[in-house]
Amino acid sequence: NGSMDSPLQGAKGIALSKVLHEDMMVSLELSTGGITYEGIISGETLKGTFVQGGMSLPLDLTKMKEGEADKKPNRPQVPKEPFDYEIQETSFKNLEENITLNGTLTKPMGTGPFPAVVMVTGSGPQNRDSEIFGHQPFWVIADFLANKGIVALRYDERGVGQSEGEFSSATSEDFKNDASVAIAHLRKFPFVDQTKIGVIGHSEGGMITWMLGAENRRLDYLIALAPPVVPIPELMVKQTEEASKSMGLSESIVKQQVAFNSKFYELIQNSGSIEDAKQKFPALVDSVLKEENLSEEQHSKQKEALLKAYEPNINPWYFLFINTDPEDYIAKIKMPVFAAFGQRDIQVDAAQNANRLQELFEGRRNRLLELKIYPELNHLFQKAKTGSVAEYGQIEETFNENVLMDIAAFILDQ
Repeated sequence: NGSMDSPLQGAKGIALSKVLHEDMMVSLELSTGGITYEGIISGETLKGTFVQGGMSLPLDLTKMKEGEADKKPNRPQVPKEPFDYEIQETSFKNLEENITLNGTLTKPMGTGPFPAVVMVTGSGPQNRDSEIFGHQPFWVIADFLANKGIVALRYDERGVGQSEGEFSSATSEDFKNDASVAIAHLRKFPFVDQTKIGVIGHSEGGMITWMLGAENRRLDYLIALAPPVVPIPELMVKQTEEASKSMGLSESIVKQQVAFNSKFYELIQNSGSIEDAKQKFPALVDSVLKEENLSEEQHSKQKEALLKAYEPNINPWYFLFINTDPEDYIAKIKMPVFAAFGQRDIQVDAAQNANRLQELFEGRRNRLLELKIYPELNHLFQKAKTGSVAEYGQIEETFNENVLMDIAAFILDQ
């Protein structure tokens, strides 16, 4: 028996479905992820091949010394006591869903009134600190803002941390509704300036920021960090291409991956429901694999791997996400916006999305939009060499201070 950790994804103790060991040979399988690994033991190293989703990659594993795997990475920006601001635990209720969300309010010293923001996290189950790879970017941002005289409310997403609700069945629309309740809750505090309340959203949270801005006329400003701007299928095709390149895959495999994902997104868009998409997907896999002239056994194995890799994505959140066009919301925004992109972001391409954002604000841009692209920063706004996801956990910087200063300056300028 055995288990698998993926430290860079924050996943630990995933039970393997099969473990075979004979002499120097090791074979591992994780059926839920469509993952197989075969290797040969060579001293302290396991040399082998990792297969998932139709892709086969060399992967060598090295035995670590006891305790080495538990060593925490250096995170110099994590706030440390004593704090020059107040920290209040708080909660608020989404009455329509009958769930209570729990969070933290960071408040400057004094009675105010202070400008304030609600912070909206990106995709995947996120706690109030938007914790990822040992980084706590939302706490770093909230700490910086509190020291600049700005209140920040950050909270655990529904079904995460101390918040009630079910995360797995929620969509971006649900997360937008939770954020709306958070904004209403923030307004209740007497030290909050009622004419200076805004939202900070990162990645999918940036898209939710557009949704809130289009609906909520009482918001005074929006801060969108690496937000999707183009229709989501366009964004995802570019993301697939850049992510595949960052993994060092050959040009032919990159093209193959982009082509398959494009067809998958198109299937989602052209399906009337989740059930409809699930029924159509096996036929799509068959049609793609037929073009590769595989043997019957190879076809069967590849099909099984692709079904295991992609079918979990046909869920309520993904179905709505792929069918979302952020431009529809952006066109309705009437309040000042600060939008930031990292030039080395491989998840939300800076050129693709920033250029389109400029076009959407044409004519009202000088009045409403402040746009910045940071040359060396990745999707998490860390100074990066390549922008690869594999770098996120290796970089010590949590959130670039230049962006922090620009966010605070924008809020205080309103």
